[in-house]
Amino acid sequence: MRTEDAVLPRSQDIAEKGWSHGRLPVSANADWREFASAWDDLPIDPYVRPSHRTSRYRRLGRLLARGDGSVERLPTGAFVQGRDVNRVYGGQVRVFEPLLGKTHDNATFQATIAHDLDLVRQVEEKETEWVITVHAIRVIATGDAASAPAPEGRHSDGHDYVIMHLVGRENCLGGLSRLFRKGEDVPLFEHTLLAPMETLVLNDRTMEHEVTPIVPGGSSTAIRDMMIVDFERA
Repeated sequence: MRTEDAVLPRSQDIAEKGWSHGRLPVSANADWREFASAWDDLPIDPYVRPSHRTSRYRRLGRLLARGDGSVERLPTGAFVQGRDVNRVYGGQVRVFEPLLGKTHDNATFQATIAHDLDLVRQVEEKETEWVITVHAIRVIATGDAASAPAPEGRHSDGHDYVIMHLVGRENCLGGLSRLFRKGEDVPLFEHTLLAPMETLVLNDRTMEHEVTPIVPGGSSTAIRDMMIVDFERA
């Protein structure tokens, strides 16, 4: 995707509707290739069980965005969600392998975090400090078996804001995203993320989301790579 193709998510939509959809600019340069290749080096998610019907690989990183505009790297630590927001993994203390230093240092990664932080700060008070959790996730499906990117189904994540970036997909069918207002049955938005850095932004306090399973579209393996960025008030 070229810079001129980008249609950025809008803070006004997030403030008024609780969600926004857009695309971030991508240039097919060395920084982008290094960034996208990081998804080839994700360890398997050790918390996935056969009953979850998914094959998933994952790393996690944490950042602290201070009110003065600085952003610092934090220790990864444990990732815990409540049982009220995650019926599959809620209550588990999950520890994932950290994002690699070269990913943190990558210009595309840093530009994406800067975009996301600026967007959230357009909606909220600019001096608010944020803990930012970054999930690099690959889901694969092989043969005739479908693989669920989100085994918990329709859910919220227990944060203030969630930003979902498609890094890439290969030989994929499925992966339809649906957005719901909490307490409502009819989705407000249904869309399959297809373009690199196509993005969904959610106010996680008012919205829920789900994504349908993926299956291979011809050859033996389907791949769906996502970068999920969570924002919580520090």
